[in-house]
Amino acid sequence: MDLLYMFIEWIVTKGVTMPVFGLLRPEALAIMIPITAITGGIAVAIVAIIMAGRKKELEHKERLTAMEKGVTLPELPLEPKRPVYLQNRSAGLVMTCLGIALTIAIWVPAGAEGGVWGLIPLSIGIGLLISSALESKETKDK
Repeated sequence: MDLLYMFIEWIVTKGVTMPVFGLLRPEALAIMIPITAITGGIAVAIVAIIMAGRKKELEHKERLTAMEKGVTLPELPLEPKRPVYLQNRSAGLVMTCLGIALTIAIWVPAGAEGGVWGLIPLSIGIGLLISSALESKETKDK
């Protein structure tokens, strides 16, 4: 019990750090972060593509087995598609909030000259929201 108490006290006083990060220079660590993020994003995309292919493969096997047994084939289930205006609305909200946050984040330290750059995603977001409203109105009129 004494040993456990000493270990906990050592962790609290010294702190717990990864030994690898102590060996890296801050410049190297700053380069590794985006590389890791990009690699992770690509890995997620590859896994999603592989899983979609496996799902399609299993559906084909199921249909082939049903045809071999002489069972009537059910229709393939249709995946519901979101209307385009809903996709534009989501993207518009994200871009508008990003533009507002970017404008404020740059405006505070750099002044009005820097904060102008945040207006670009803000205007894209507002444009997407207007497009979404017009498309929604057009689909409801039909």
